[in-house]
Amino acid sequence: MIIYLNLKEELKREPFKELSLKIPMKDLDLPENYYVEDKDVEVKLHLLKDKDGYVITISLNTTINMSCDRCLTVFPKEFKFTESVLLTKKLPKDQELSEEDLYSEYLEDEEKFNLNEFVREEIIVNTPMKVLCKEDCKGLCPYCGINKNEETCDCEVKMRRKESPFSKLQKLLK
Repeated sequence: MIIYLNLKEELKREPFKELSLKIPMKDLDLPENYYVEDKDVEVKLHLLKDKDGYVITISLNTTINMSCDRCLTVFPKEFKFTESVLLTKKLPKDQELSEEDLYSEYLEDEEKFNLNEFVREEIIVNTPMKVLCKEDCKGLCPYCGINKNEETCDCEVKMRRKESPFSKLQKLLK
């Protein structure tokens, strides 16, 4: 179920408003590397009317199961952030963006603002480029494929010796 907000109606009587909502995680349509569970994402919104549009501050605190980019282990990744975005109906006149423009988005319809899409984008933007189960994750062995966080192997030492320019000298010892 997609949640739409009518920003114009929400802020008709007051200049700001706070909302607490629960959005089912499966309705966010996250990419496949996010292991979506059957639970809700709790979202707190602070809506503020601005001269150029609306300032929305989103606070999110949830965990999503993700796959580690080094060892492929699925682990719970915590998403805890607060972001503010200016939603404006004014298109930028200049080709060059100012720093203020980086925190603003063009609002197509203030009466039908798609909250699910907004939350989805914020989760994706706040996901690190390289998702790791822990900072010092050792990853997988490139030769035998074991998870080096759980087991050890000497494949790399063997391969280094085998591919060394001095490995041909080993034949002389036989």
